Amino acid sequence: MRDRFFHSQEDEEHLEASNEVFWNCLLQHIHEDDWLHPPGTALDVGCHRGGLLLRLLRRWQLRRIYGIEPIAEAREHAALRLSGHVPSVELLDASGWERIPEGCIDLVTCHEMLYLEPDVSGFMARLQRVLSQRGRAYLVLGCHAENPVWPLWRPVLEGMGHRVYGHRPMDILAAAGAQGLLPSVRPLRTSGWITHDPRLSTFSFPSVGDMMSHHFKHKLLFRFMRS
Repeated sequence: MRDRFFHSQEDEEHLEASNEVFWNCLLQHIHEDDWLHPPGTALDVGCHRGGLLLRLLRRWQLRRIYGIEPIAEAREHAALRLSGHVPSVELLDASGWERIPEGCIDLVTCHEMLYLEPDVSGFMARLQRVLSQRGRAYLVLGCHAENPVWPLWRPVLEGMGHRVYGHRPMDILAAAGAQGLLPSVRPLRTSGWITHDPRLSTFSFPSVGDMMSHHFKHKLLFRFMRS
């Protein structure tokens, strides 16, 4: 059982800062979608230390939140941060999907987790089971087979001890459709600054052009709804 995602505690603590720009874009896209009824329940898949869940709570008056996170230390950290911010919090390990009641989740988020999932069809089946009739899931993924920097990053992740999978975006869309979900996709970011110091980055880019392509083209936002 791993006690952290990165080898170093410093990288672990820096993760939220590096994700900030992506989380802000994700939250803005969710906010701009046409919600006839604001979400009351939320699930973050791969919630780590609860940073994205905390931001969801600041945007919406959620009654109940769930987080799925395989690393026990991260779940404990998230529990401390989220305590007192919402009436009900349940943080589960990777086997905890069945503890989420069927059809109870209005909003699912998932940021850069699917490349750790071997079975995309199984993931979509679990997603379809927990989504409410009005529910929507938003999944961000840049680590996929169509991204030219993925072949550089895959061995880095494997060297950290992770088993990773290079899923094709078209296969992700097809897997969702096969489970009765309506799949959509768009670039996550279309503009803005890229803050990057290559001396400090675990995941490098061959050029600024490749970095631009990752941020503004290959970092994808999938949306899944009940059809």
